Amino acid sequence: MHDESIRSRLYRFLRWSERYTKTDMVYLASGGFWLILGQIVFALSAFILAVAFANLVPQATYGTYKYLTSMAALFAIFSLPGMAVAVTRASAQGNEHVIHSATRSRILFSLIGTVVALLGSGWYWIHNNNELALALLIIAATLPVLDTMTMYLSYLAGKRRFDLQLKYQAITQVTSVPILIAALYVTDNVLAILLAYFLPLATIRLVFYLMTVRTIPPRSEDSADKETREYGRHLTVMSVLGTVAGQVDKVLLWQFLGPAQVAIYTFAMAIPEQLKGPLKGMGDIAFTKFAAQTPEEIRRNLPLLWRKLGLYAVALLSISILYIVAAPYIFQFIFPQYLDSVFYSQIFALSLITGVSSIASAILAAQKKIAVQYVITTVQPLITIALFLLCIPLYGVMGAIIAFVMSRFIATLIYFGALFTIK
Repeated sequence: MHDESIRSRLYRFLRWSERYTKTDMVYLASGGFWLILGQIVFALSAFILAVAFANLVPQATYGTYKYLTSMAALFAIFSLPGMAVAVTRASAQGNEHVIHSATRSRILFSLIGTVVALLGSGWYWIHNNNELALALLIIAATLPVLDTMTMYLSYLAGKRRFDLQLKYQAITQVTSVPILIAALYVTDNVLAILLAYFLPLATIRLVFYLMTVRTIPPRSEDSADKETREYGRHLTVMSVLGTVAGQVDKVLLWQFLGPAQVAIYTFAMAIPEQLKGPLKGMGDIAFTKFAAQTPEEIRRNLPLLWRKLGLYAVALLSISILYIVAAPYIFQFIFPQYLDSVFYSQIFALSLITGVSSIASAILAAQKKIAVQYVITTVQPLITIALFLLCIPLYGVMGAIIAFVMSRFIATLIYFGALFTIK
């Protein structure tokens, strides 16, 4: 009875606050709570892993591991990652059955990535680099399952079952992270570490996918299936350059400077990226909300949206400043082996404010602005790749950091400008 009274009072307070925030605070509190909590769980897991990597394996081992996971992300382009957003959109509109056909498409196309990985493995084998050859074999074997089986998360997001989404993500982290840490404790062999990373994740995701799809009766293919697959392919094509831009920095650093510098660069970005993590859920909340709105409603509310984005940017800037001040102490206490990363990390923290662009990106995706998204997802990654190609050979790790920060600010300006194209 007492709990009911508290919930009732909280509900009335949230409704009252809407007069000032001009936002559906009940929806934000219910969905946002679970999404932010999920990001906190993920951030804590990533932090624990970072501490383990920093203290249990050499920099060269960690750098090689990050290089290989970057290669795996590039091969995963063939598994149609854009299908995840398309399924979320379809589920939000009541067409949850599309998950069946969308997943089949993802598995089929992922086999192309498997073939490419096998060719890469053969190339390394011919050149007597057995370690990388075997590593690519591991990637090739797990690729058809590792990313494609995460479609249950897309379905749950579309249904706004953020509580169940968090439960599955938490179980995944609690299960897979200790296995990887145990591997780090007993060996610094890259192949063993890769197996400890890929195999548990692939297995857990497969189990949760099968559990979820059992609750979704399959139906004969209809227009929703075709539209979702088509939109998913469009989103994937749009994401290709973005995926390359997101991984090419580590590949270039590994090629030009070696694995140790990749490790220093990765640790420079690690904490700022995780600080932004709990706020990433805002984009997911915005997506499902704006998917149900008409372009006219969005245009009419643009002035209010700018105000909200401004407040969001101020919050991100405050977090950035606090981190810049605290960074030397954090590294001295937690990552003493990576003190060379401190200054790079402080500069990279300035990019936290650009997280505000996730809202604009979510709006464009929710409104299915394919032409605008194609322009953005072509121009912005090309700028990023060009900056990396220019700056990394000249300035090494500092060049990569500067290129990354510049590209994110440019992307934010592009996304904000794109909001005016909604008609």
